[in-house]
Amino acid sequence: MSPQLGRMALGWATFLVLASGVLLLTLSPGTPEFVVTLFTLCLGLLLGLVVGAGIFVIRRREKREGGSPTSK
Repeated sequence: MSPQLGRMALGWATFLVLASGVLLLTLSPGTPEFVVTLFTLCLGLLLGLVVGAGIFVIRRREKREGGSPTSK
């Protein structure tokens, strides 16, 4: 995963979580809008977890190999 791609995905995840979190505060539970916004919040959290796990794995691999994978 390139740093730019990871940063962009993390930005999208942050945007989804913040926007849907604010919207959930204004919507009443049980409405279709609430359900869609809750689904969007879950997708944003899932995207953030996937990107975070990817960053963790890449950094761990770089530390084990003793350098960045792009320096080969």
